[in-house]
Amino acid sequence: VLSPFHWSAYEFCISQVMCSQGFSTGCHYWEVITKDSDGWAVGVTHEMIGKRDKLGRTEHSWCVEWLDPKKPLSAWHKVQETLLHKDKLLKVGVFLELQKKTVSFYSTADKEMLLHTFEISTSYPLYSAFWLYTL
Repeated sequence: VLSPFHWSAYEFCISQVMCSQGFSTGCHYWEVITKDSDGWAVGVTHEMIGKRDKLGRTEHSWCVEWLDPKKPLSAWHKVQETLLHKDKLLKVGVFLELQKKTVSFYSTADKEMLLHTFEISTSYPLYSAFWLYTL
């Protein structure tokens, strides 16, 4: 059973939102339906992310992003892009394993397929975060 997320009052200067519930232990999984958006990023971040910081462009955040039909899906951390050579996804799964210090992203629309795994090095709670370009 999935519990609903409670959105944070933290306001970004870009179209991005961070969940108010942080995770500091355990394993956590959630899915995001992305099929109706023309650009998006799905990931996790520390609460230290700045109001003007874009998800995946800091040492405090990790994400997968799809922005343009001419460009493949990519994974981002510390302003470093890893091209994943996949087309636009309909649904993204995020699996955060804090004991293993990893966050993994999956395509979950038809069959589950691992897209990318990041090793994370933090002792701070992590929060799910989303960036939306357009619907």
